[in-house]
Amino acid sequence: MAALTLVAFLVRLARLLESPEPPGTDGYYYVVQVEHWLTEGFFHVRDASWVLRVLALGSAVLGGPVVGVKVVSALLAALCVPAAWFAGRELDRVGEGTTLTPAHSQRERGHTRALGLATWAAVSPTLTHLAGDFPKTLGAMAPLLVVLGWVISGRRGWGALLGGAGALLLAATAHRLGASLLGLLAVGACGGLVLRGRRDAPERKGPLLLVGLACLVCFALLTTVLPNLLHPKDLERVSSQLDLSPGAPPPFPYFALRRTHVLQQVELGASWLGLVVGAVLLWRRRDLRPLVMGLVLPLAVCLLPLWRGDVLDLGYRTSLLAPLLAVPLVLLCVPPWHPRQVLHPWALALLVLALVPLARFGFDPHATPPYGRFRTVIARIPRPLPELLITHQGVNFLYDHVTGQEAMAWAPEPGLDRTRVGRLVWGIEDGEWMAYAPEQEGLPPPVRLDRDYVYVREDYFEAFLTRVRAEGDEELLDRLTDWHNPSAVRPASLLRNHD
Repeated sequence: MAALTLVAFLVRLARLLESPEPPGTDGYYYVVQVEHWLTEGFFHVRDASWVLRVLALGSAVLGGPVVGVKVVSALLAALCVPAAWFAGRELDRVGEGTTLTPAHSQRERGHTRALGLATWAAVSPTLTHLAGDFPKTLGAMAPLLVVLGWVISGRRGWGALLGGAGALLLAATAHRLGASLLGLLAVGACGGLVLRGRRDAPERKGPLLLVGLACLVCFALLTTVLPNLLHPKDLERVSSQLDLSPGAPPPFPYFALRRTHVLQQVELGASWLGLVVGAVLLWRRRDLRPLVMGLVLPLAVCLLPLWRGDVLDLGYRTSLLAPLLAVPLVLLCVPPWHPRQVLHPWALALLVLALVPLARFGFDPHATPPYGRFRTVIARIPRPLPELLITHQGVNFLYDHVTGQEAMAWAPEPGLDRTRVGRLVWGIEDGEWMAYAPEQEGLPPPVRLDRDYVYVREDYFEAFLTRVRAEGDEELLDRLTDWHNPSAVRPASLLRNHD
């Protein structure tokens, strides 16, 4: 297991290091966060996630934010391997339908599901994808696997209770999606208990419920004072992305929006098998209904087309979490076997290690925004620089990294002085600027930076936008409200506890 964890770490790290730029669309977000924390003692964008602090500590040790983010991200993915082994061992135990299997028989039977789940964690292209694009979300994966194993294990000693409580809080505070999955797991497990009905042998649920309640109270207190933790105010942002119209379910629509290797497509698409297996298990294994429902409910939320849009929306991110829930369900249907029945243990170990390089196909480190072009555009912005620059995602944090000035991918709040705010406008031709030029005098004219980008002051841009709307030029309005030209003001949930 140590060798499998180490090789998984090295394969993913080597993949991330293939590009000198930070990985992913939000790569410079993590770089800027780390830089501010190391130099100023606080983050540029206030965030309570422990993952950012681990990234910063790794960057301090390794001497640079770019390499530090990559190394820690690869490490977070590698930690899923031992966590998956632990969860798989407990699945091995309950998968036989009894909790009284003697230790000797357990060894003879082997760890079918433990090996299967650990191998998935080492080989998974999707975990590599999360390491490159969404390290905070990835930070919740290993704790979630530990929580799964702890709940199944039935261990209620003080050490197990403290370990389980720690895993619960780590998963909940890594990212909002981690806390959301925990909530769905709990609701599903409670529904499974109702479906199962009473058992002849009493169960000790008291310690588990007590720890769960204590963690819930602790998290509720934390989210009232810390930013960017899951909070009821986030419902506004989630509901705004809700789309109940007919459409293809995740993850299939995203394969056309983002270049995805066929191995990851198979992994993500096969997650639907988890729902089928879950339905069969609910019918045939009454004793497993709490466990199965605890996995099926969040898996259904990840796979059903409740949120659809581009590759940065909620539906896309949740679809990447589906294998974490689907693989344990599928493994519950795998009949037990011992390695000696198939291969010599050393041959099996070498085979598993040989599969780990497949993990590299979950992320293309060169598929980043055109940072070279963006640097040229930033260098051409007229000096002195504005107090705030409005620009799209990919440029915003690079601008902060290069200039040390403030930028955001949202429209400015109504109270901000428009004469102190600049904007990079994408996709507007010079003739269109002339045709809809504002009638007010004294406004500085647009400055062409390259074939696509123009720099204007925010008051000029808003006056220009008003004229376009008055003339009813719908095609131009579509470009002005494209994601390249931020038009939405930051939701209140993102500003909570930032002061």
